[in-house]
Amino acid sequence: MRHIYGGLSLVLAVGAAGTWLAGCSAPARAASNDPPATQQAPAGANPPAGGGSSAPSVPADSQASDSQASDSQAADSQAAGSSAAETPSASAPDSGYLKWDAATKTVTFRLVAGPFMFNGYASGGATLTVPPGSANVWTFVQDDGTPHSAEVASGKGPLPNSGGEPVIPRAYTNKLVEGLVQGSTDVLRFTAPDTGSYRIICGVPGHALSGMWIWLKIDPAAKAPSFGPTPK
Repeated sequence: MRHIYGGLSLVLAVGAAGTWLAGCSAPARAASNDPPATQQAPAGANPPAGGGSSAPSVPADSQASDSQASDSQAADSQAAGSSAAETPSASAPDSGYLKWDAATKTVTFRLVAGPFMFNGYASGGATLTVPPGSANVWTFVQDDGTPHSAEVASGKGPLPNSGGEPVIPRAYTNKLVEGLVQGSTDVLRFTAPDTGSYRIICGVPGHALSGMWIWLKIDPAAKAPSFGPTPK
């Protein structure tokens, strides 16, 4: 009997223990190293292949349009640069010395006296060509420490030693033989003859013989004046 009651006591004890466990909350689950369950993507979403995020895709036709626009801009820029390079300058090389008024047929010329040169040329190295009958207004600029002057002399025969025999009325500066001092200016005003070749010389003794002279040509075929190196 004792054994029976002992066994019954054990059964009741186990049953009580089972009743207590059933009536209590289960203890918190210990942290696990297992990865969390994969989260299900929302309906309709298309996750990128291989996982991870990616930049939104651009339609192929949009990319082609952008590429064509970029190529067009590059072509326009290249064409503009080419046009600018091919467009000649509005100012002629001799514009610093020479201007022409076709309406009044007026030649405006700047004649600068340097160290035994005119406008950087000596010994006939430059030629001023003007149309016949043109009104000539020359501004003489004395830009040298040595006195200088200017005169339109004959283009034939030997060079004169000094000025004093101009072949065109009023085509000479003041103080022709004495020469003007540095910083001085003077204006020569005359009408070009019908034709002929002349020399523009410095009238101070010895200067023309030292190379201080250039050519003046009256060309019946000239429609406008020009100035530059003498053709060889």
